[in-house]
Amino acid sequence: MSNLKILPNEKNVIVDSDQVVFNPIYAKPGPVGKAFGVGRTTVYNWLKSYEQDNLGIEGLYLDLTPGLTLINIQKLEEFLKKKHKKWL
Repeated sequence: MSNLKILPNEKNVIVDSDQVVFNPIYAKPGPVGKAFGVGRTTVYNWLKSYEQDNLGIEGLYLDLTPGLTLINIQKLEEFLKKKHKKWL
């Protein structure tokens, strides 16, 4: 039986924070607006629209404190896709 040992090298060791990549699950309204190319006010309008009719999507955002709202990015995308052209 052999003992395989993987030695550290440049390919299997993180040496810089730029090498760490992950997709965030939640974000504040400001960064969500930047990601979608709209203002923070528009994001809050989307949340108000969600409160009126959630289109079957549960848990779109969390209101943790009066100044901290976290939005589930994946669920927001689903909500916007379902809401698309509903105003017609």
